[in-house]
Amino acid sequence: MVRVGQSFVNVAAGVSLALVVVMPLALLVGLRNQLDEAITPIIMLVGALPDLAILTLLVTVIGRGNVAAVAISAFSAFFPIYFTIRQGVKEIPIDYFHVASVFKAGRLDTFSKIILPSIFPNFLTGLRLSFEFSWNVLLAVEIIASVAGIGSFISNSIQGSSHSMTYGLAAIMTVGLLTILMDRAFFERLEQRIKRWR
Repeated sequence: MVRVGQSFVNVAAGVSLALVVVMPLALLVGLRNQLDEAITPIIMLVGALPDLAILTLLVTVIGRGNVAAVAISAFSAFFPIYFTIRQGVKEIPIDYFHVASVFKAGRLDTFSKIILPSIFPNFLTGLRLSFEFSWNVLLAVEIIASVAGIGSFISNSIQGSSHSMTYGLAAIMTVGLLTILMDRAFFERLEQRIKRWR
């Protein structure tokens, strides 16, 4: 259970780090077409590269500790958050900004009253996808590259004795239950509230 908690904390930290970096970038790209044309193709190219190969190389450079796990989670979370927020900004009707200009709304008011409410469903979708994707990728890298966490524990348990395999199977079930619980208890409920709010 401690290993599960360790991996979960690493994923949460990685997703949070990605969010801090991606949020302003995705907003700028969504609002500026020239910036979008310059940056998004590069991000698409990086996102198309084989994840496990890149992340295994990252582990070789950084090491097999928590820092590598957080970096892996942040890298995996970057792309779902970026593309969902970018798309959300681009879907805001231009008339909203015209109205804001007519009423001489400042940047803070425009962001808090127009942009943020409009992109929030996309933001939540990106957060949900990034968590699920980062969790799966981190577990895979933990197994392949022996990064500290529940993945390496499962790998070592399955390769050990029959008694150890029981612990490995129990860990797999725990990971599955935690993933479902996080999705249903947090993200699904929050999405339902947003639908009622909208």
